[in-house]
Amino acid sequence: MKNMLKHLRTGLVLAAVIGSSIAAKAQYCTPTYTTGTAEGDYINGVTVGTIANTFSGAAITGVGYSDYTFLSTDLNIGDAYTMTCNNNPSWSQTYTAWIDYDHDNTFETSEVLGNLSLSASATGSFSFTVPVTAMSGTTRMRVRCIYPSGLVTPLDPCALATYGETEDYTVNLLGGAMNDVGVIDITNPTTGPGLGMEDVIVTVRNYGSEPASGFTVSYQVDGGLVTAGFYGGTIAPFSTGSWTAPEGWDFSAEGCYNITAWTTLAGDEDPGNDSYTEEVCHTGAVTGTGAIYMLSNTTGGEPWFTTNNSTAMTTVFGAEGTGWNKNYYETAPAATVFTPDNCFVFMEGSDGHANELETYLTANMAVIESWVSSGGKLLLNAAPNEGDGMSFGFGGTSLVYSYFTSTANGVGGHPIFSGPYTPAGTTYTGTSFGHARITGTGLTNVMVDAAAPSNVVLAEKTWGGGIVMFGGMTTDNWHDPDPNAANLRANIFSYLSCEVVTDCPAPVGLGADAITGTSAHLFWDPSLNSGGYHLSVYKTDETLVLKKKVLGGATDWTVTGLTPGTDYAFHVRSICTGLGMASDISYHYYFTTPARLGDENTNVVLFPNPNTGTFDIALNGYEGQQVNIQIVSALGQTVYNNTVNVNATGFTQNVNLNNAAAGMYYVNILTDKGVMNYQVVITD
Repeated sequence: MKNMLKHLRTGLVLAAVIGSSIAAKAQYCTPTYTTGTAEGDYINGVTVGTIANTFSGAAITGVGYSDYTFLSTDLNIGDAYTMTCNNNPSWSQTYTAWIDYDHDNTFETSEVLGNLSLSASATGSFSFTVPVTAMSGTTRMRVRCIYPSGLVTPLDPCALATYGETEDYTVNLLGGAMNDVGVIDITNPTTGPGLGMEDVIVTVRNYGSEPASGFTVSYQVDGGLVTAGFYGGTIAPFSTGSWTAPEGWDFSAEGCYNITAWTTLAGDEDPGNDSYTEEVCHTGAVTGTGAIYMLSNTTGGEPWFTTNNSTAMTTVFGAEGTGWNKNYYETAPAATVFTPDNCFVFMEGSDGHANELETYLTANMAVIESWVSSGGKLLLNAAPNEGDGMSFGFGGTSLVYSYFTSTANGVGGHPIFSGPYTPAGTTYTGTSFGHARITGTGLTNVMVDAAAPSNVVLAEKTWGGGIVMFGGMTTDNWHDPDPNAANLRANIFSYLSCEVVTDCPAPVGLGADAITGTSAHLFWDPSLNSGGYHLSVYKTDETLVLKKKVLGGATDWTVTGLTPGTDYAFHVRSICTGLGMASDISYHYYFTTPARLGDENTNVVLFPNPNTGTFDIALNGYEGQQVNIQIVSALGQTVYNNTVNVNATGFTQNVNLNNAAAGMYYVNILTDKGVMNYQVVITD
């Protein structure tokens, strides 16, 4: 019976093992298993350096997860080591091990130590060398196994799986640089239309084990004039900081520019990582409304020899030949498809069209990405019956094949689920709804596997001034219910379609929330015809704090680095890429950061803080006034609202939130002098 069960596992585990990564910068992901070690699938030993965790058995922390970070070993940067893994006595497993060499709380492919496929009770080893580019200090090592052996490696360090175990350890990387900084990114300007005189903003990383300050950052465009300035702060070890050049550059001429930025630090121990170069293109804006459906001409028909895609195109755009056109990968040069006249392109790679799509993407990805950045709308979809998956480009997005989704659920309130073609809805079944899943960074999940929600079958990403949706969906004839499935496909096309625009109004609905002493979440309403926004934040004495280009569909930004107890204002301007113009400046929205908790000069003191739900608010200098106290959770729910009459000097109001969940809460004090914002932390 057990052997039969194990044989039947394969179909389930393949779906789980290739689940999407859920890594977060703030902390290490904790991988999850549906069964984990419960049936004997576990790591029975890891040996490396002075770590010898043998005969360790099943998971000690959760379902399939063991936190052994209390076990550590020293490893010298540049030295070679051997890791040995002992497998459990019952089931074969595939193994991958990682060390987070750059201390960024993620396990990347470049940080893989080795891979093994081990039969039951087997032992295997591999050698690795700690790279000289690794940052010294304490970091994490992960060893993961997933049933069965022979899986594609490296394994995903975070994804959902069915059987197996993950173990985390601590390593101390010794040696390396003490003083070492370098540029790792250029965050502004970005490729797209409408560039002009732009700030050059770069990200600097401190690779060293000592705080970095007193160094110079420089940049030049196309090898020309060098602009330099001091970094005005200190970057902690293994951390990053942002630097804005004292003078910007004129990118108004259409074309591509090579921007090189570098650091100059006295005593820098590794000059090889000082500089970074990025190509930024000022592209011609997409201004037309053309719609294109692309597929292969080698199969003799559309995927599965249906016409469902063509029917949906006609529903949205009108008749083929006048409202939209069909092009083939074998005969349509990218330069004739991805033009300013065409706004929407649907690239289909389902069934027997996947290999041809992959070939076309490989040859033309730079052109396609540039077109989207200029305002184009792209649907890139493949539910293959051939090949081995493919790169979808756009910053590391991938189509992972095969992964079969039977029931797909919508995520959030995306417009495609509500119209314009109805009925639609958010839940669809199929045989199968999808043949592949989507992975990548910066994605907004739109539809996921109902049985394993970490596996994504439709996602969205803004790219410059445009939008790209990635799918692993089959054609809608495989989907139920009807006519909802056909309407959903038409709604996706409609969402990505374009209309002729003539107006570029300034944004409205400005506001701010989640205000702390050093940060604030700024937001505004979507503006008609906007492909992005220019955001400017000032102190009320007109000192510029932030100038940021927010592209795509985003209508918010969290500004950091603010000063407690300070008055600020912000305004927004729309960038209407289709018109090649920008709106007038919006009205200004004003907000004040709270002083640090306990500062007496605020006349408001919260104590104790943190607390378990009961605390006092002392109000000084508000005698004879009515003061409204509002307390809001991090999710925006008001948990306390009370107006009090301050009838004495040193008035104190007791607050009891014993039924509130642990977490951060925002305390808003409304007086005739204005609104003051504070934070209180409730612990378990």
